[in-house]
Amino acid sequence: MYQKRFSCKAVLGVMLFAAMLMAMPVTARAETLAGRIAGLLTNPQLRGGQVAINLAELRNGRAVAVYSYNPDLPLMPGSCGKLLTTSDAFDHLGPHGTIQTRLYRVGDNLVIVGGGDPALGDPVLCQQAGWKVTTAFDNWAQHLKAMGDKTFHNIYVDDYIFNHHFHDPLWPGGGQRLDWYEASVGGLNFAMNCVQWVPVVNGNGSIGVSLTPNTPYTPVTIAAKRGPQSVWLWRSRGNNHFFMHGTVRQTGQYPMQVTIHDPGLYTGNVLRQSLINQGISISGQVLRAPLSVVATREHAQPELLATYETPLTAILHRANTDSINLMAECLCKLLGHDATGQSGSWHNGDRAIKAYLGTLGIPDSWVTMVDGSGLSHHDHVAPAAFTTVLAHIASEPDGSVFIHSLARPGHGTLIYRLRGSGIRRFIRAKDGHVTGASTISGYMFLPHRHFVFSIMVNHYRGNVNGWEDQVIIALYQWAVGRLQ
Repeated sequence: MYQKRFSCKAVLGVMLFAAMLMAMPVTARAETLAGRIAGLLTNPQLRGGQVAINLAELRNGRAVAVYSYNPDLPLMPGSCGKLLTTSDAFDHLGPHGTIQTRLYRVGDNLVIVGGGDPALGDPVLCQQAGWKVTTAFDNWAQHLKAMGDKTFHNIYVDDYIFNHHFHDPLWPGGGQRLDWYEASVGGLNFAMNCVQWVPVVNGNGSIGVSLTPNTPYTPVTIAAKRGPQSVWLWRSRGNNHFFMHGTVRQTGQYPMQVTIHDPGLYTGNVLRQSLINQGISISGQVLRAPLSVVATREHAQPELLATYETPLTAILHRANTDSINLMAECLCKLLGHDATGQSGSWHNGDRAIKAYLGTLGIPDSWVTMVDGSGLSHHDHVAPAAFTTVLAHIASEPDGSVFIHSLARPGHGTLIYRLRGSGIRRFIRAKDGHVTGASTISGYMFLPHRHFVFSIMVNHYRGNVNGWEDQVIIALYQWAVGRLQ
């Protein structure tokens, strides 16, 4: 009898404990998540470094923390910094926003007016549309011919929507800034402000180069010789005269990219060559002047001839999934222009973004940005700022438009992230890397629970992408009840 009563009480106790566990509040269950991450924080790769984490569940449009570790510690964000710029641009321009480039006639001249579009002639977007990089300009030429206009004098470039400081002085390093990720930033931009080039071995054995687009504005002096394939294109600071150095064994199979100087004049010269190639006569030069000045000088009213529009969604995708710095930098300057009515700059652009973050309740102490992309080592952002911004976007009626601009694991810059993990289909995120910084921020959309996360590591050892992925996996396992 005693044994029977003991068994009943034991069973009843187990049932009560199970019921208590099922009813345990989130804050108590987070102890298990904290334990898992505490173990991850002992990783030797983090020794001597800085780590800041904020993991939060989305509830009624707010981010409710389920785990935090230095959540308000500003660290270098790398390309996660683009999230601040692109979210502000999304809120400012709206899900159906566009950025326009316009072509005017003033007397017998043409004036191309930039609206700050970073994606005009973007090789990736053009390829997706089945276009050449110059197709937009070729279409303009056909339109002019259809109107009966085949002869013009000068082409004027009006890129005054932004200032003419094409490089942020606080970007790392120095040198000639020849790599695509540090391309010039202008009010008029073309083909990511790079030329695509391929070394060529001609039929007579001489060495040449194929440029896209090909204009007299970017001459190339061939200084390369025959030999094992090791070749590069270089230009001196402040001009677009290129030199090809190294050794060439065979014609290249894939185009490489090198940046150009002064994107506005470059765009104007590409337009000039495109029009000439399509049978439009341009007797004069490519010059820089505001539309209003040209109109006053020519005593003529501007006549709008053509407009090219790039959807904001295309720019957001290139900024957030492919992490193209130029896209975010132009958005930063555009926000500065729209906020002040003055030429967009990094200074007024970052002030505009800071003001936007203030409306979301983000303290000034959480964010220091000196550019729009996170390329500078002077940028510092706290993970709680990222989760606050992401929660705000998710609460908006059209927020899914922005969310879908972020990369999925296996795509874009997340192509090698969370491989072999069953949670890949639930993730949309942006990662960031500059020397000394590795970060990732984004969303986890489970069937009945939605989360935002920001994981930031500075001054680590080796590659910590896998470590960051383990934190995300721990959040997933906790959310679905596997951490017990």
